[in-house]
Amino acid sequence: MVNGIIGDEEMNYIEVYITKQSKRAGNQNYYYMYDKETKRFKTFEECKKWLKEEYGNSKRTLMYRDDKEGNAVKVGYVIGFKNYDYDNGEKYTYYERHWIEIVEIKTKNPFIK
Repeated sequence: MVNGIIGDEEMNYIEVYITKQSKRAGNQNYYYMYDKETKRFKTFEECKKWLKEEYGNSKRTLMYRDDKEGNAVKVGYVIGFKNYDYDNGEKYTYYERHWIEIVEIKTKNPFIK
């Protein structure tokens, strides 16, 4: 980088969009969203390593999104697990779902042709 201008090489990286949902055990209502987070990684391998460290062997199901032609395309995972919280010394169980969409970002400096 020279004077804040990046060279003509492409800058590729992985972005992970995480939508976190929770509901209290015994609650028959829907999950509620409590947080959104974005993570960036230089490579997909770094992303996979982070997912393993963050979620371990939690239950994973594939997450899909329809493309322009209406075909289902894999875009990430929904990871489910139990969590616990304490309130006034009482332990409460929560069920969590984290919707994790993984995207490869490709950028190019628009000033260089």
